[in-house]
Amino acid sequence: MLASCGYTDSGKTEETTAAAKTDAELSAHIESKLAGIDFDGVIYVTHKGSVVYQRATGRDENGEPLTIDTSMYIGSVSKQFCAAAVMILRDQGKLSVDDTIDKYFPEYDRGGDITIRHLLTMRSGIRDTVGEGFAGTLPHDNTEKENTALIKEWIFGQSLWFEPGSAFLYSNSNYILLADIVEQVSGQYYNDFLREHIFDPLDMKHTGLITEIPDSPSWAENLICDSEVDEVKIKGVAKGAGDIVSNAPDMVKWMEGLSGGKIVSPETLSEMTEDYSPDFGERYGYGLTQMFAGGIGHAGAISDYSSMDYFTPESGYCFFCDSNGSDPGNMATLLLYGFLSE
Repeated sequence: MLASCGYTDSGKTEETTAAAKTDAELSAHIESKLAGIDFDGVIYVTHKGSVVYQRATGRDENGEPLTIDTSMYIGSVSKQFCAAAVMILRDQGKLSVDDTIDKYFPEYDRGGDITIRHLLTMRSGIRDTVGEGFAGTLPHDNTEKENTALIKEWIFGQSLWFEPGSAFLYSNSNYILLADIVEQVSGQYYNDFLREHIFDPLDMKHTGLITEIPDSPSWAENLICDSEVDEVKIKGVAKGAGDIVSNAPDMVKWMEGLSGGKIVSPETLSEMTEDYSPDFGERYGYGLTQMFAGGIGHAGAISDYSSMDYFTPESGYCFFCDSNGSDPGNMATLLLYGFLSE
């Protein structure tokens, strides 16, 4: 698709015309998949840097129409950013994924049995602060530092779901601890590390962290920071696990940058996208999941927002979907499978 070569006398080539028809057919196919689905949000598809399809329907939290450039919560799609931060530090020689986490949390009596790799791959056995309801008990007026201390105290006081490495179970707690490790190893606030090493190098000007919203930066002016949802309102509960706000064009910059060697090496990306739980059929790597048609990505949900990113490093597709009023999960899967397989 989107082939390019020299121009004919008419100014168009057969390849260019065919590509345009292919894009039109693809757009029609996506629209057909959306028919009858109550969807408010954005869908953005690119192929090797060119926009193939875009859609924005519904309104933001201030009642204004959504656009492709609207910044929205991306939920657990944030985990791949945290995983990349860990791997940046690994590639700098500052940590090893085989480090046991007692190196960073000496107060944790099971820390010697759990590695950074266990956290990255959801094979630590550590219980989920969100799934088990602890996150919602934290004081809304606490600082992030105070809540982080309480979160770690809770995690370290719980029994494990299973012995580390023996099973897979999704837990946001893993990535909260990974964000803490990024801060310890880098000596930087997690937000600052992401901005210096990922957001700024990729020119992601409409991307930031939930904790930055109260300062009303322009990239998040469409979001209301006093949400009643715990993961948004209570400081620290989504850190590393679901704390990023972004928009569709920036997410494409991220997917292209990650797959194009601008953030980590191709070898490191390959390590991040390996299936570490074939015994459980999860296809989970380091904050990324192997998906159909040779793609990788992650789904997310936070507050009223549901999101998904998906990219195919070999063929150059990038897909981003975010909804603030409907669940795009099944729709996105059907949509992606449809247009990438036909």
